[in-house]
Amino acid sequence: MNDPGRTEAYMAEDRATMTGPACAFLDQWLATMDTALAEWRRAHLPAGFPFDFGLDSLDALEPLLLSRFPDRAAIDAASNADFTTGAVRYIGETLLRAVPARWGYEDRGAEDTHRYNRVPVVRSNTPAAFMEAVAPCLALHVLVRDRGLGTLRQFTGPLLDAHEAAELAGG
Repeated sequence: MNDPGRTEAYMAEDRATMTGPACAFLDQWLATMDTALAEWRRAHLPAGFPFDFGLDSLDALEPLLLSRFPDRAAIDAASNADFTTGAVRYIGETLLRAVPARWGYEDRGAEDTHRYNRVPVVRSNTPAAFMEAVAPCLALHVLVRDRGLGTLRQFTGPLLDAHEAAELAGG
């Protein structure tokens, strides 16, 4: 569903306004994606898990996440750091395959409290006026807070809405 040329063009636009530290983080995040996900799969997922980046795999992942995280504090616990990072990567990569989108990252400095500061996000491949972003780590927090199955797949909604709005506007 993603057009690699279009994704590259949007990422180039993003990079034009990113700080040096943000570019460095995103470059590292992307360069290690496949290896990190393979290691996460080996270390944390049960045999037979549908590791195919389909939306149904998010449904299969949710019970594992809910059993691992009794509350939102557990998501950010140091003892869960590797598991959490792997889950964020997997959720994001699944969203990327479901909707034309790309990874993004902002580093506004340690003092900035914006919810997307220093958080990997998935951005819709749409013109800036229509762009929406979803932070997989925030999706994880919503899942653990609400404890409702089917939560993660709902995060395709804002990305799909952005595409629909752009198409209706001729963008």
